[in-house]
Amino acid sequence: MANFLAELKKRNVFKVATIYVVVSWLILQVVDIVFPVFEIPLWASRLVVILLGLGFPIALILAWAFDLTPEGIAWNSEAGEQHVRTHVWDWVLGILLVVAIGSIVASEIRRWGEAPPSAMAQPDRPAASPVATASQVSIAVLPFVNMSGDPENEYFSDGMSEEILNLLAKIPNLKVIGRTSSFAFKGRNEDLRNIGRTLDVSTILEGSVRKFGDSVRITAQLIDVSDASHIWSETYDRNLTDVFAVQDDVAAAIIDALQIHVGVRPSRGRPTDNTDAYGNFLRAGLAAGQYDWRTVRQFCQRAVDLDPDFAEAHELLAYSAWRMAGIEMRSDEAMALMRSASESALAVDPDLVLARALYRSSDAESNTLLGEIQAFDEAAAEQPDDPRILDSLYFNLLIAGYLEEALDIAQRLAELDPLSPGANGRLPAALFAVGRVDDGFAALEIFDELDLERRNWFFGDAHLAFGRDSIAIASFRQTLSEYGVDDADWVADLVGGGRDPDTGQAYLDRRIPQIVASVPENFHVDLGLELAGWYLYFGHLDRFFDIILNQEPTEAAWGEAGDLIATGIAYRQLGFTAHPRYLEIAKAIGIDNVWEQRGPPDFCERSALSWICH
Repeated sequence: MANFLAELKKRNVFKVATIYVVVSWLILQVVDIVFPVFEIPLWASRLVVILLGLGFPIALILAWAFDLTPEGIAWNSEAGEQHVRTHVWDWVLGILLVVAIGSIVASEIRRWGEAPPSAMAQPDRPAASPVATASQVSIAVLPFVNMSGDPENEYFSDGMSEEILNLLAKIPNLKVIGRTSSFAFKGRNEDLRNIGRTLDVSTILEGSVRKFGDSVRITAQLIDVSDASHIWSETYDRNLTDVFAVQDDVAAAIIDALQIHVGVRPSRGRPTDNTDAYGNFLRAGLAAGQYDWRTVRQFCQRAVDLDPDFAEAHELLAYSAWRMAGIEMRSDEAMALMRSASESALAVDPDLVLARALYRSSDAESNTLLGEIQAFDEAAAEQPDDPRILDSLYFNLLIAGYLEEALDIAQRLAELDPLSPGANGRLPAALFAVGRVDDGFAALEIFDELDLERRNWFFGDAHLAFGRDSIAIASFRQTLSEYGVDDADWVADLVGGGRDPDTGQAYLDRRIPQIVASVPENFHVDLGLELAGWYLYFGHLDRFFDIILNQEPTEAAWGEAGDLIATGIAYRQLGFTAHPRYLEIAKAIGIDNVWEQRGPPDFCERSALSWICH
């Protein structure tokens, strides 16, 4: 054996093997860079790998049989000077190693050179080690880059990013930043350490997706934001039907890389075999990130039409109905859609947590506010960081008067998605409800800065509720113009007339129907619901209660009445919960039953005969 190894060394077989590996690595680097640029199919990349693998034993055989000499390639015999032949191979090996090392160094210098000068300085505060403790482990999933060369495939790369994000969110002890905040950096060549500081995470997952026909290449890499170093990276070449396995592989690799101890690893599984249905589901998910629930419903419906057994598409369809109820859909229609869609989802996959909660919330005969809170309480225990579950639970807790609990959830939503207008929009209302007015306005300013497209009604409502009329009027005019209502001179008149303590209520009764009738019909419900709150802000509480009770609120329905009650709770300092008629509302909607079973709210006490609220 020793003689054989000596002969291998003598014939330079080890050096040829080393040279072959280095050259192969250099070739693969070129392939990885050049092939995607020229849209060369993925099978060509696989062919290169196969040929390089087949060539390795051939190269070793040739090294045994032949030798490289100053005179050229010669038959490897005992003739000739061995030290001359060895000298030639040493030079070849040395040159190739220099080239390989230079390639690696150049790549690192180029990556560091892309960072702005400020990013090269030490962070203002020490970043958490990615494997220090479970509580410190956090991650943001940046939108994967579309390398397909076709903008139409953007939905697929974005959707893959969101799917992986959702899967990671199921991992215990891992804080996962929400989609809106992560996607805020889409298309921005910003240093990853700056992104990590902005989102307050210790690691970042980034990657690319190249879709070509029925094939897809997915590249993912995990970065430690403390020094922008690579913790893990991998490239997957799969068929479209295998992308679900890639998502499982990425989640498993991150669990191992971050040393997170979990029980059963979350698995994406195979939700559908229909790639067109999956494409529609991805588009629905992206629309949900933009709060475009009509579009979500359309794409989900297409997905379940293509694959009736696509459970997650049914679940998202049910959730879109929950979000549209009483605003973009009649409450009874939304409840019926929730019921059928969640039932279809659970028939295929009974483990879908959100679908179970929605199913329990959609039974017109047995549904109660207490049942809905219990359903989402249990769902939140299973998936504590699911923003859909948290948002639903927040709304119900606020309605029922559990203000500190609602505030905790609102703060958690803002923490999980710090750059999201939707997540930050809950926090001001909860702060106002618990009496932290200054903090509420500070949070409202953050919300206003994030909501670049539309201030929304809430900004104007808050200022109107606390007597900041000039700011409120300017905000309402801006919001109305974004809804397509350019003639809004009535806003200032309505505020001035409605404020009068003696004639204000009669003035609003007369003017509001006229104003609602003057705007496009598809805007009637939104504007009517908005202006109903002005009775509360101007101190006409009896009329405000009349409007709520005219909606005929019951334990089995939610919609316009629930939204108005939430408004009253948010601005309870105006006397809403202390008003004698508040208990009438609480009984009509089943809030008092929640108190009896779950405990008193933050602003009521149980007396011998009834409840006393303040």
